[in-house]
Amino acid sequence: MAKRKKRTQGRGKPLWKGALVGAGVLIGSVLLLALLVFLGWLPESAIPVCNTIIKILTALSAGIAVGVSRERAPWYFGGIAAVLSLTLSVAGMSLYLGAFRLSWNLLADLFMSFAIGSAAAAALGRRKAE
Repeated sequence: MAKRKKRTQGRGKPLWKGALVGAGVLIGSVLLLALLVFLGWLPESAIPVCNTIIKILTALSAGIAVGVSRERAPWYFGGIAAVLSLTLSVAGMSLYLGAFRLSWNLLADLFMSFAIGSAAAAALGRRKAE
């Protein structure tokens, strides 16, 4: 009888860790942005630019969190973690506001998150392998 390969425990743990780290960065950044606008240190016209920067930071942090702890296919899991973090945040905000609207912008944000999270995790995974 051939021996079966031992499955690694906690295969999805880095994925969810990355998603939660990304969601935490997004929530913290949005709260900081709201505070800066409320205090008058940032004009309201800066919100769209800051929103894009926040989404990029979210995807980067999710990808980095996965890239640090994942050895096999970090690019794939980094991208999935970035998409999950954005999805969790959008779902939470939709529940809070009581409304959800699917749009092309959301789809573009999901693709952007996957690309940035994948790149961050792949860069860290490659660097760790060398």
